[in-house]
Amino acid sequence: MFAGDGKIEIADVYIVDTPQEAFVTSYGAGNVANTFNPDGYRCTIDHGFWVSNAGVVEPGVPSCDNIGTPKRLFPQIVPELEGQPVPTHKWWGSVSFLGEMTIGDPDDAAYITPDPITARISERGVRMMGIPNALQGQGNLFQYVVPDPFNEVFDGIAVANTVHSDMQGYLKDHSDGAMTVEWRTGNTPVMEATFVHGSPYAYFKAFDGDFVIKTHSEDGFQKGTFFQNTQSLGVWTDVAGNRNSFLVVGEGNTTFSGIAGNQIIVTNSAKEITVALLPSQGTPSNAMSSYFEGLARQVVRDVEISYSVNRANNQVTVQHTYLDANGAPIETIAGMQPLHWKNSNENPTQYSVRSTRGTTKFAQTNGFSYTLPFVGVLPYLPNVADLDEVTLRALVTEYMNEGESRWNPYTDTYWSGKSYGKAAEVIAIARSIGMDSEALRLTNWLKSELADWFTANTTGGLDIVKYFVYDETWTTLLGVEESFLAHQHLNDHHFHYGYFVRAAAEVCRTDKSWCSESEYGPMVDLLIRDYAASKGDEMFPYLRNFDPANGFSWASGSANFALGNNNESTSEAANAYGAIVLYGLVMGDQDLVDKGIYLHASSAATYWEYWNNLDGYRNTSPSYPNRGDSYDNFPTNYNQITTSIIWGQGASFSTWFSGAYAHILGIQGLPLNPLVFHVGLHADYMEAYVSLGLTESSNRKPSGLIDGQWRDIWWNLWAMTDADAAISDYESVGSNYLPEEGESKAHTYHWLYNWQALGHLATGTGELTADHPAAVAFKNGSKMTYLAYNYDDTAITVRFSDGSTLLVQPHSFGTLVK
Repeated sequence: MFAGDGKIEIADVYIVDTPQEAFVTSYGAGNVANTFNPDGYRCTIDHGFWVSNAGVVEPGVPSCDNIGTPKRLFPQIVPELEGQPVPTHKWWGSVSFLGEMTIGDPDDAAYITPDPITARISERGVRMMGIPNALQGQGNLFQYVVPDPFNEVFDGIAVANTVHSDMQGYLKDHSDGAMTVEWRTGNTPVMEATFVHGSPYAYFKAFDGDFVIKTHSEDGFQKGTFFQNTQSLGVWTDVAGNRNSFLVVGEGNTTFSGIAGNQIIVTNSAKEITVALLPSQGTPSNAMSSYFEGLARQVVRDVEISYSVNRANNQVTVQHTYLDANGAPIETIAGMQPLHWKNSNENPTQYSVRSTRGTTKFAQTNGFSYTLPFVGVLPYLPNVADLDEVTLRALVTEYMNEGESRWNPYTDTYWSGKSYGKAAEVIAIARSIGMDSEALRLTNWLKSELADWFTANTTGGLDIVKYFVYDETWTTLLGVEESFLAHQHLNDHHFHYGYFVRAAAEVCRTDKSWCSESEYGPMVDLLIRDYAASKGDEMFPYLRNFDPANGFSWASGSANFALGNNNESTSEAANAYGAIVLYGLVMGDQDLVDKGIYLHASSAATYWEYWNNLDGYRNTSPSYPNRGDSYDNFPTNYNQITTSIIWGQGASFSTWFSGAYAHILGIQGLPLNPLVFHVGLHADYMEAYVSLGLTESSNRKPSGLIDGQWRDIWWNLWAMTDADAAISDYESVGSNYLPEEGESKAHTYHWLYNWQALGHLATGTGELTADHPAAVAFKNGSKMTYLAYNYDDTAITVRFSDGSTLLVQPHSFGTLVK
């Protein structure tokens, strides 16, 4: 994320106070610190004084001349969760990071997005609205435009307490697809609510006082009731054009007082209610109300989401299971989003809603499963093209001649990571064309760089930059220097650290000892665990960035936005998860490989499902059947074929840093390497994607882009659908262009000409599969090319589902062309 106007003054720092005593903890040959060196604090002057490189702290300081000790922030969790890893980066991540929002305070913007419900946790309870009837396409974005977003209630309803109106909100419980927030007054619990992703239900329990259902208005044209019996009451609201129909279902006999007013008191002996958002644009029918009432008190506490990889084809099956408070499966009405129902055999009910990600179909079940294909990854793209090796060698030499000061001029985790990912690609290319001395020199430099980062006391005392701190409070690994609020909001760890893991995987592909337990393997493991830990990890939360319920990743830890959380570059996420696959293959760790396959396959599927809306695009194509509106995930009046930033309750055709089309679409192609093949999976769509991305180019080609708009990235993307055209434009420029920060001229040249030989990707849709993770196939006219890499010490046979086989020798590529 980018902040400020680009005009930043870095001040000299004078330290008055120092933090806790520093020490380091060893992991193999590396180590991590427990705190930050104050000499490494940075202070930015930009309409105030803002500290960085200091961990999870309040960013504002009195001045840059006297920073003092930055004020630490603490997770908002109940005491029972203390000592456990702190989950962040979910659709509800603002609760664990920030707790309750303050009524009327625009700085407390956060909404959680269980979708189709959206909710704002406040000191008075929770404001709840339904996304479906308020979702609007607005040209280059679609969103639920929340009217008066910081009020206690406006459209929709609020659930409050009769006794307490100044409470604190804490995360009480969480699972893969559900979370529970608890409101307290001091140390005393007052009430709690469980939200389940995709569900029409939210479950409430009071420990003191009773529930109050608040609306903007009394009975009239903005509010009314529609269904009532001894247990339930339906309340509809229609404010600012947003229609919501909620059914409040009590546990047993329940009394509703003040029904005609704007504060309905709900009482029953159990002090428990369920609030259901009904899928209706008008007044719900009695039949609909009765149906949703029937399962409302089947209280879901947790949703367990597990995965398994079929080793015969590397397809991933994901299982959602709904559990009660005792951990037993419980039947409910589950919301299946497009990723789920399009890839599942589950039979949904007649009820559905069009919500943020598209049509959510409701199924009566205690669980469902769906299956996703895996495109495959490679350590690098082997040379199968008839390219000019003299030119390629010259470009490698040009990169080598830049020297160490240019190979990585940065000291932060993101830009350094990109430099290391770039170097990894050049190493592989150099070695593949016999430039062994260059490859060795660059590998030794990369080892030295990573070892520097992996050692917090390279000079004896605590380093100032290029080291990691383990924060026990937030259970996270923080690299110094930070960029894009990677400390203060825990942003983008999967983006940053994925580059490091990808670089380490290349180093250890040819020198496995460097990643041994006695060397730097444990440090690489720490990076992976920070952004993608397994369940039961005592140091890190399960899959910090990845959201199993949605099937994709979130970038923000604090998620302090009215639109919920967000994620921009799916390709950088896939790079991080593909790197896990490569590193797992290097180390012979099948569990790590399977985890990487799951995360990568899901990221690839959701990229095409939610970012690109492939079915909606193809509905308008004469080459494909129109599968109907339910297959189109974008709402009416959204005018683009793709989007760039996914939000919890919307999406935006934009970036955090630029309005240029080349950046808005190009961000999904960073970095272009064999871990992100999935971006070129559907060549027909890619033609339109590339055309749109080059809209602002002077000649509608990469060569017509201005400096800084990633000509090389666009040649690379274009090559995945029309390599001849990409090469023709590339050759009009040659190597006379400014590369993108994470790309080298050698890699671009190598990529373009090899895609010309390969054609289009053939694996990744499920029609053609392989029984090895590092195996991919391509189709160029009638010619098929099969590639596989063997990380083992003995030869292996790789089998493709069309009957093709490759005998691949140890630590080498196998290639079959037919």
